[in-house]
Amino acid sequence: MTRLAELGYHGVSLRQALADREAKGDWPDKSVVLTFDDGYASVHEHALPVLRRCKFSATVFVIPGHVDGVNDWGPPVAGFGRQEMLSWDQVKDLAENGIEIGAHTLSHADLTSLAGDALEREIAGSAEEISLQLGEPVQTFAYPYGSLNNEAAAIVDRTFQAVCTTVHRRASNEPLTLLPRVEMYYFRNVRDLLPLVSGQLDRRLTLRRWARRIRRLLPV
Repeated sequence: MTRLAELGYHGVSLRQALADREAKGDWPDKSVVLTFDDGYASVHEHALPVLRRCKFSATVFVIPGHVDGVNDWGPPVAGFGRQEMLSWDQVKDLAENGIEIGAHTLSHADLTSLAGDALEREIAGSAEEISLQLGEPVQTFAYPYGSLNNEAAAIVDRTFQAVCTTVHRRASNEPLTLLPRVEMYYFRNVRDLLPLVSGQLDRRLTLRRWARRIRRLLPV
């Protein structure tokens, strides 16, 4: 974050970027949209102080059914283990510090495994619960696991203004309901930041995206 600031970039929320795009017809200049999925307590403990120091905003996609709980919606990622999630007090503190709170379903369900009322509850219900807690509408959403189908997308599209996927690419002119993101796990060297945000590493992103697709096709 410090390096981005030194390079003259601003960390903004997806809501801020949307407003700029509506006003000017394009994404804001010299800006990066920072997103955090799931809503781990570490966002409040570790990320918020850094964001405040750099005067950055961000978007945190929370799971209302796991706020004040732990990441027990499925087997933990290898090497990650059991982690505490944000409390509602911490979620509210993030919002009061200019961090946008988006939705990530009610329970971190794979939306392709649901239908009908259960699907509606996972998607629209997550926005309703967050709105009830914060007293403001929820504009943005991120698909758990990046999984979606036509029925899920129809509900998501009518509930939210912008939606993030797990497609590994810089955003450009995609539909607002199918926004790609760059997973920063692969870019932890600060020397990569300027080439990344300036587009010089787009070829590497494409190769990484293809590698992901190939892995999904291989037998377990």
